[in-house]
Amino acid sequence: MPRQTDPKNLERLLGAAAELFLVEGYDGASMQQIADSVDLHKSSLYHYVSGKEDLLARLTSEAQSDAEDNLAEAEGSSDKKEALINALTFAIDQTLNDLGKVSLVLRQKPDSVTGERITARRRDHDRRLAAIIEAAQISGDVNDDIHPVLLSRLLLGMIAWLVEWYDPKRTRFDKEMIREAILSVVINGVIQAKSD
Repeated sequence: MPRQTDPKNLERLLGAAAELFLVEGYDGASMQQIADSVDLHKSSLYHYVSGKEDLLARLTSEAQSDAEDNLAEAEGSSDKKEALINALTFAIDQTLNDLGKVSLVLRQKPDSVTGERITARRRDHDRRLAAIIEAAQISGDVNDDIHPVLLSRLLLGMIAWLVEWYDPKRTRFDKEMIREAILSVVINGVIQAKSD
């Protein structure tokens, strides 16, 4: 078990690891690179984490817990259309604001204990969003011409693709513009227009 010292160093370490994993990929990044990015000796890292997989587990668990909390909030809405829009808004904002951690969640395969845990939580998240969509279809708020599981995957896929191209330093589109564009696609494409 790693011996934790300065919590601020741990936060810096997690932030640097998330950024490095985003740029280099999890397999491509080394503990030495992470140490260099926070001006620590490599041996000092092990006062905070037990290794690279521990970093992965911490980063993805934090991201997935945030996503689950946000989804639970959306599920609590009695308005089914609002529940779907809130769930998607949370997913968009989390992706735009935490690219490193979200990309780690999305890119993991079930080929390790940590990868299996991440994948299982991701599947549960997909199932819960599909249930929100299905409830909105039953209430007549969302078109029912697309199976809720397929629609969930299509919508999450659109949001997940942000990790591949969104770079706040290089894109001409700001976060609000991106969020509104995605929600416009959803509202105009799958939300049921109410007749007067």
